[in-house]
Amino acid sequence: MATYNGSLSKAPVREALIDIQFEQQVSNDVINTFNELASTRFEKSMPLWQTFFGISFTQDGPDHNPLSKTAIGVRLETKEPPHVLQCRTNGFTFSRLSPYKSWDDLRLAAKSEWDRFIDIAPNITINRIAVRYINELKIPLPFKDFAEYLSCPPEVPEGLPQSVSSFLQRVVIPDPDNNCTSIITQSLNDAGVMPVESITVLLDIDVFRAVSIDLSDSELIWSELGELRNIKNRMFFGHITDEMVERIK
Repeated sequence: MATYNGSLSKAPVREALIDIQFEQQVSNDVINTFNELASTRFEKSMPLWQTFFGISFTQDGPDHNPLSKTAIGVRLETKEPPHVLQCRTNGFTFSRLSPYKSWDDLRLAAKSEWDRFIDIAPNITINRIAVRYINELKIPLPFKDFAEYLSCPPEVPEGLPQSVSSFLQRVVIPDPDNNCTSIITQSLNDAGVMPVESITVLLDIDVFRAVSIDLSDSELIWSELGELRNIKNRMFFGHITDEMVERIK
């Protein structure tokens, strides 16, 4: 666990997301209206679909039901700054891609689009909020042990070959004191490519909270998202060592 918990000048963030989910779905008319209004701010727009394919079993064997698609939202993208917005019938997800700037920058950009969205979809109750950060940790080669950089490294039992070329770890951490849950995923996949200078470990931190917030108290959403971001920071520094901090601060 790192003792440092300050700001990082080289934050290893691949993608940082703010996610807001709705108790009841909004209509596709609302999504389409928002998409039209957002066309001047976003360079790219793609529809989001939910696909259904069923199989039923009869005396004659399996019967494949026709494929069907249902429109569930739109994905909007900008190149500069690199933002992605998924506006769906059941939720709103705003993300900042690399290069990441700051929480304040992400929050301001997300809130700006959220305020525009609720202008045309005012009757919403929020039932889940989340902050998720996907980090790329570059570990220089050669190194002796993942424990030099990760506080919860993969372990191979003694007596077995100790080299590791790929791993996947997922831990779910309930936090009753803060009324939230954190999902921490660490992974390495070299995809058969021999790295030269470093390997990249993904540290994916997803912190979410079940809520019941209507838009009469909209500011509460952003206050609670700020709390989740602070917990995300605890999780991040809790999963890396001071040696890793030295490479990114």
